[in-house]
Amino acid sequence: MNPDVATLGHRVEVVQSGEWWAIAVPSLRGVFSQARQLDEVPAAAREAIAMMLDIDPADVGPIDVHVQDQGGAGALT
Repeated sequence: MNPDVATLGHRVEVVQSGEWWAIAVPSLRGVFSQARQLDEVPAAAREAIAMMLDIDPADVGPIDVHVQDQGGAGALT
């Protein structure tokens, strides 16, 4: 994988599922995670992206969190 992919920003889509936030990274197939609180989403997403790309989490670029409502329409947070 191109190392530049890691330093680019990543759009992260989250939806509340019960007491958890389900996290998906559409630009990287198969990258999913979850967080207990919304403010934990960027760190959880960064860890999942780093694991997929086999890099240090500190090397992952900016995380752009978009909260999806239950109907599927997104809102920027």
